[in-house]
Amino acid sequence: MAGSKPALFERAQRAEQKGNRDVRDLWERYRGHRERVTAELLALAPPAGGRLCLLGAGNANDLDLEALAVRFDEIHLVDIDPGALSRAIGRQTAATRSRLRSHAPVDLSGLYHQLAHRRPPSIDALVAAGTAEVLRQLPRDLDVVGSCCVLSQMSWALETLADPGGPPLPLLQQALLRIHLGTLLQLLAATGAALLAADLVSSEVYPLDEVAPGEDLAALCRKLAAERLAYPVSNPELVRQALRQDQELARLSAPVDLGPPWLWTGPKDLTYLVCPLRLRRAA
Repeated sequence: MAGSKPALFERAQRAEQKGNRDVRDLWERYRGHRERVTAELLALAPPAGGRLCLLGAGNANDLDLEALAVRFDEIHLVDIDPGALSRAIGRQTAATRSRLRSHAPVDLSGLYHQLAHRRPPSIDALVAAGTAEVLRQLPRDLDVVGSCCVLSQMSWALETLADPGGPPLPLLQQALLRIHLGTLLQLLAATGAALLAADLVSSEVYPLDEVAPGEDLAALCRKLAAERLAYPVSNPELVRQALRQDQELARLSAPVDLGPPWLWTGPKDLTYLVCPLRLRRAA
């Protein structure tokens, strides 16, 4: 109907497109963060070749695609914003572009379209349908899958753009986390590994810009997680809880390995605390 309110998917996509345009020229600002994310992905790579999938790749400011293309035979870039992926691919060398595959627009939340229904089904049904829909659009049996700080962005969309009157936000955040974890694990080959790069909190919420050089960031992550100051979808304690309590995730996942966290100052001069969570399939 002309003049009707855009659906949640369209609102989320427009917000992400604007955000990607706003930061598209901040390549240098992302340098330290990009080096850490890329190093984590390369550490999970098989000895030679292999297939990599990057969820929420966007402008790829946080990814050194040139370095990754040297190691991987295929790199699948996934995002809700086709324009951002086009810009990211366009600035690569011909050799790197030959290894890149674009998948967009993809609703990685698995929820935006489902929440258009006046009476959405149960949370468990949302999770099952959302996971299946995301997986339907992506390649499987991958050696490495990376989630590029996209969970917090999707959670923000649910918090600020979803229509009131639907399921409560905490239930939607739980569903979002379960869908994303299921996506990561089910995209993997049996011997593959996934990186969940999770931004736990920004300096808007916690004074990260006052953290002293040399402070124990792992201890800070544990403190923020225990005190529930970390974003709910990025909190390592809640990630572990979801992997234990969801029967399908518990069947699929080996114990989570937390890597060394880092700080970086990104858009709007906010500082972020990022924790790399490494996931593998259960034997």
